[in-house]
Amino acid sequence: MIDSKPDLKTMQGAWGRVRRVRASDEIVRQVRQAVFEGRLKAGDMLGSEGQLAEQFGVSRSTLRDALRGLEASGIVEIRTGVKGGVRVATGDPLRFADALAIQFSLVGVETEDAIAAQLGLDSVAAEFAAINADDDDIEAMRLILEQAKADVEIGHYVETSFAFHEAVVQGSHNRVLITTLRAVHDIIKEPFLPRAEAIPERAQRVLDAHESIFSAIKDHDSEGAAQLMRAHLEVTREALIAIKNAAPSK
Repeated sequence: MIDSKPDLKTMQGAWGRVRRVRASDEIVRQVRQAVFEGRLKAGDMLGSEGQLAEQFGVSRSTLRDALRGLEASGIVEIRTGVKGGVRVATGDPLRFADALAIQFSLVGVETEDAIAAQLGLDSVAAEFAAINADDDDIEAMRLILEQAKADVEIGHYVETSFAFHEAVVQGSHNRVLITTLRAVHDIIKEPFLPRAEAIPERAQRVLDAHESIFSAIKDHDSEGAAQLMRAHLEVTREALIAIKNAAPSK
């Protein structure tokens, strides 16, 4: 019979030492879980620092460590004074869109990956905009396209192009799409905006594509809006990759 027990000498060094979870990390975990489970809502008062330290059975210094992490993550707000205390923060996804873009950049997200994500997300945003956009959303898109026509005449189009895409995702009324696409657009826009502006012949093609997408959204043609957006972004992806490849290497 073959002995299936592992060779302890072979296993030496394969494992790290098991450490107890820090008390502050456990506090963060419990508060996060309470938010995800719906037991805590935006604006709920959690109590004073002293009250929370007593409830969790930890020292004030341990509690402060936890609160710093929760505040940095946008989960709680800490106020001082007579009416001070720890309160569940009011949600603001766009507050973290810039931070998300920076984090994507810091971990080395490639532009091609961002463009591929944009292709899928913007297409879904166009589909939802055709269903959910209200009169104000439609008017915002129309005004951006009017500005885009003026920009085309002088060869500019990138700023108004991204503005149109932002208006479309706003019209989707989907906060996850709005936040994620803001970050994705920033990754794509920053490196290529100056070089893309140097290709004025693309401006009219972009405007034509946007006007077609706008018409589908205005007509509540969700399938058509999604297809038109995808076709537009396929062309845009090829153009942006070409711009990147043409850029001088550092």
